[in-house]
Amino acid sequence: MEKHRAHAYIETINRGSGKRNYVKYNKENQSAFLESFSSADYYGFFLSTYPFSDQETITSSGLFYDSPVAEYTIAGSGGYETDRTREIIHLRQIMKQADKSSKAFFAALQRTLKKIPDLRDTLRSGNKTHFYLPTSKSIIPQNAHSRLIEMPWEEHCISKDLVYRQE
Repeated sequence: MEKHRAHAYIETINRGSGKRNYVKYNKENQSAFLESFSSADYYGFFLSTYPFSDQETITSSGLFYDSPVAEYTIAGSGGYETDRTREIIHLRQIMKQADKSSKAFFAALQRTLKKIPDLRDTLRSGNKTHFYLPTSKSIIPQNAHSRLIEMPWEEHCISKDLVYRQE
């Protein structure tokens, strides 16, 4: 991330007020940033090479989907984790015509992930293959954020047997 001047942001949505909040990763808040993935308010994350100023804080809802920021941004869904389950992560470039810094970072990220020695690719759902690190936890799909689902996402996936099988 440092080489490509990329930054990571977690988006949370307060369940009561609907207010969005963004937590930017830095070395000083590393543990709080990682704990955000287990927060009940966790929604998703963004990786961006957009040159925000150091004083600029991300408060605008939907900012990462607006031009020109979208050209520099990779959206991430999934990653929520509890003591029983781990959610699959899905990454995608927001814009088809992404900025070259974003493209270079995404390509480097994919190359780096392929070099992780314990990363496995035998997690299957339909005709898709997912990569995962070995875990004793059940692996569930990323949250669809459907308002029709009234129970917690983890419970919904387990009750409907939407758990991915590790081979």
